Amino acid sequence: MKPEPEGRQLRICTTDRDRPEYERLRKGIIKVLEKFGGFEPEIDELLVDQIASSLLYWKNCEKFLDSKQATELTYVRMADAKLKFRKMVDDALHELALTRRDRLNKKEEGDFTKQLRAALLKGGQT
Repeated sequence: MKPEPEGRQLRICTTDRDRPEYERLRKGIIKVLEKFGGFEPEIDELLVDQIASSLLYWKNCEKFLDSKQATELTYVRMADAKLKFRKMVDDALHELALTRRDRLNKKEEGDFTKQLRAALLKGGQT
């Protein structure tokens, strides 16, 4: 196993086709975090990667549910998977807010989570 180069290089993606969307989501999240200040790549990037990949999987579930390939059985399973990915995003956002709150000691976790979620949703509509 090769050692990772300087700086963490974890990138999670389902296919090469999904890589541009994954990178767009990831960069958007990092941009929002840097805007709020105190972004620590060594600490925050694992959660950023988890959020970006879960959002990507969530969007892929949406595409499948909207396709003609979805049957009753697959629809139920994909809808369940979609809810689980949403929970993963919410949990990672919560954890990110807690770790950042502890580091920054400036904002309440609830306010930060609301602001971060609003910024992410606004960024996802572009």
